[in-house]
Amino acid sequence: MEAEITAKHSNVYYIYRSDSGFVAVKKAMRCSNSFGLDLFKYNGMVYEGRSGISLISEANLSELAMRIDMNGGLPGINDLIEASLSMHGESPRYTRPDERKADIFPPDTAKANTVLAKDAYGEKHYYYRFYNEDGVALYTLVNKKESYRTVFVECEGYMLGIGQHHRFEEAVKRLRALPNGIKGEVERLFNESMEHTDRWADLCYADILGRVEEAEAHNAPIREARKREREQHDAEREAKRAEEEAAAKEEYETAIRDAETKILNRQTVYNSKLGGDKSLILQLFREHSIAVPLKTQGWIKKSLHDIYFHEGDCEWSYHYYGKPSTVIHEYLARLAAAVETKQQFEDMELNGGGAPLPAVQGECEDENDMEI
Repeated sequence: MEAEITAKHSNVYYIYRSDSGFVAVKKAMRCSNSFGLDLFKYNGMVYEGRSGISLISEANLSELAMRIDMNGGLPGINDLIEASLSMHGESPRYTRPDERKADIFPPDTAKANTVLAKDAYGEKHYYYRFYNEDGVALYTLVNKKESYRTVFVECEGYMLGIGQHHRFEEAVKRLRALPNGIKGEVERLFNESMEHTDRWADLCYADILGRVEEAEAHNAPIREARKREREQHDAEREAKRAEEEAAAKEEYETAIRDAETKILNRQTVYNSKLGGDKSLILQLFREHSIAVPLKTQGWIKKSLHDIYFHEGDCEWSYHYYGKPSTVIHEYLARLAAAVETKQQFEDMELNGGGAPLPAVQGECEDENDMEI
C-alpha cells in the first residue's frame, strides 16, 4: 500500500542540476510508489521531490524495489536524500509549498485564448479569441487564415457566426448595440421564428435556450413539407433525365440507321459527333462488332473526316486530316459487308423468314461475272 506523504509541498516539480541548481520543469508528473517517497517522472527519468535528484530511469521503474534494496533499503535511500539536502538544500517544491505553476510558467497566450466549442450543428472545433475588449470577445476558427474567415461570438458553449474578419469592427458595434446581449438576441430570433408556422426554428438557438422539444414539434410539419418538395423535385429530375436519355438514344439510333442507309446506297458518310464526343464511324464499327485496333480507333476519332465509295476502284475510301491510315481500307470493307449482311437479314424477316434475297449487283462488277 502506498505510504502517505505528509510534508506540505507545491504542485511545481524541480530537478537539481549541478551547473544551475534547482530548475522547475513543466512537463513532469507524479509517480506513484509504495515506499512513501515523493517521486515524479520527467524526460525519461524518475526524480525524488525533496532533493530533485534522479533515482532510476523510467524504463527501469519496475526495478525500483530492487534498486532500493541494493542501496540499503529505505534507510539507505533516505541517507542519500539527506546527503543531497545537506549539500544543495531542499527543493523549492517544499520551501515554497504554496507556489503555483502559473507563478513559474506564464500561461501560453495562444492556449489561453483558444477554446473548444460547438458550431451551429453541434460539431466541436477549436476557436481562437483575437479580440476581447469591453466585455466583447470575438473568435475565429483555429488554422483559418483567409481574409474572409468568419468571426464568431460565444454563447452558452456555442460559437455563432456574426460577420467576417476583415470587417469585425461592424460586428463589435452590433454586439454592443444589442439591448439584451447575444443570448437575448438569440431568444428574440428564436421567438420570432416560432411565431411563423412556415419558418424553421434554429435547433442551435433552441439548445442554447433549453427549448429543443418545443422547436422539434414546431419544425416537424415544415420538415415533412420540405421532404415532399425534395421528393417531387427528385421525381421531376428523374423524369427529365429519362426523357433526355430516351431522346439521346433515339438521336443515336437514327444517326446509325442513316449512316447504314448511306453505306448501302454508297453515299458519303461524314464522321460526325454523337452525344457530344463519340465518333459516328467508330460507333458503326462497334455496332457491327468489328474489332478495330486501339491505335486505329484513335485515328478514326481525331483524323477521319468521312468515308465514300470510290467508283473507279469499286471500294470504300476516305478523307482525312494529317497522316493517312495504313489499315482503314480493310476495316471499311468489313463494315460495308456487315451492313449489307444486316440488311439481308432484315429483308428476310420482312419476307416471312425465307432465304435472304439475292444481293443487288453493283455497277462496278465485271460484265463477265454475269455470264453463265
